[in-house]
Formats: sequence, structure tokens, C-alpha cells
Amino acid sequence: MKLNEFFTYGADGFEQDKTYEPENDISILDAEDTRKTRLTLKQINSMRLASEAHDAQQKEEAKFTQKMYGQSAPTDDLACNAVYRTHQPHWLVAVDPKMMLEIAETDYVMHNKVYSNFNKQYEKHQKLLDHVTWSKPSLGWSSGPTALKLACDHGFKEIYILGFDYQGLKEDSKNNRYKLNNVFGDTRNYKKHNDEATFYGNWMNQTKRCLQDFKDVNFHRVIPNGWFKPKDLDRSDNMQHPATEEFVSKFDLQI
Repeated sequence: MKLNEFFTYGADGFEQDKTYEPENDISILDAEDTRKTRLTLKQINSMRLASEAHDAQQKEEAKFTQKMYGQSAPTDDLACNAVYRTHQPHWLVAVDPKMMLEIAETDYVMHNKVYSNFNKQYEKHQKLLDHVTWSKPSLGWSSGPTALKLACDHGFKEIYILGFDYQGLKEDSKNNRYKLNNVFGDTRNYKKHNDEATFYGNWMNQTKRCLQDFKDVNFHRVIPNGWFKPKDLDRSDNMQHPATEEFVSKFDLQI
């Protein structure tokens, strides 16, 4: 065992090596080598640090989301899916049958506005039939873009969008695998945080349709500095990408 793979020696003595180098995450395999991959202690330590860095980012995003939705509820906010577990937006939009059946297990629809696409599975749940507002006709879209269209249909002209990351979190600098980026990851009806993110093509195309159909609406996709911007959306005249800090300052949010 080599202690210098875990520790460095500085002016104050031994210190834990917390250097995280993404380019060193992946072992280069030889096609002729049939032996199992061998990991050094340094590589194991690097993987641990990468996991801790990812967990820390997820915690910060969770704090922002909780505080954002913890503000006094306005009458013009729409949110999707599992947000209902902790907050009551003016409209909750959920189109995935598994999520709707989860909601049906609660009394949420009896006291709050829920918007969805009808599904035959809901015929056994009278609460859903009595209280949910159904999209007519059913769009067949994902929840986020469906919420965008609902806001546009209600006449809003300035729409701020949170949580439309599209691409997910890049696992490392040497491959194109992106991991799930969702504050509800590892919970019921969601993927695990380490699962590969769903490809964003459908979400982007559905969002693009809203931009094209509602050219008089200004869409503001709130993202961290340097975050991924799909080219098709970045070229749209009515889509801007303000930084999270700008959004927080503009609306004087207590984060």
C-alpha cells in the first residue's frame, strides 16, 4: 500500500489528497488484455472524490429547489411531477401514468389543480376522474413542455423555466455518458442518480414547438453559468438563458 496515493505531504504535515482530475477517471483498456481491470488505490480514491463532488452538487441543487418552491406561492406558478410531495404550485402538471397513479394514492387532487393527459388506467381512480383537468386533445408530450404550453394557453407572456437541464451531468471528460440530474433521483418513479440521463431530443423538440407557436411569448430558461444550451433553442429569438444568480436577484429570492 502506498500512502502517497491517499495523502500528500505539505507544510503542515500529511494532508488528504483531495485532487479530483476527471481525465484520470477512466482506465484505458487493451483489447488483447483479457484480465479484469486493475485499480490502484489512487484510482479508487479519485472515484470516491468524484462521487462526493457529484453528491455535493446534488445537495446544493436540492437546497435551491426547496428554497425556490418554499417562497410564498404566487398564483402563476406551474410545476411538474414529484414537486407535489413538498409544495403546492398553482398548477401541477404530470403526464406519466406511474406518477399520476402515485398522486392518486393521496388527496392532493382534491385540494389542488392538476393537469394531465387521460389514460385508461385512471378509470379505476374516481378522484382523478372527478378532479383532474385533462388536456384536450392529448398532446402526448412530456410534463415540462406540457406545462410550458399550458402557461402559454393561459396567456402568460414572460415565462421563467427552471429544471430544463436537458443534457444531465457529464460523467467525465473522456466519454459522452451523462448521468441523471434531478433532485428527485433515487426516489419512487425516478431513475437512480447514477443512471444514464434520458436523451433530451423529445423534450427539446416539444419546447421548440412552443417557441414557434407562441412567438409573442418570452421564454427564460434559468441555468447556472456555462450550462448546456441546445443550439436549436439558443438560436430562437424568444428564448433567453439567464444565469441562476440573475434570476434570484431579479425576483429578490431569499436563497
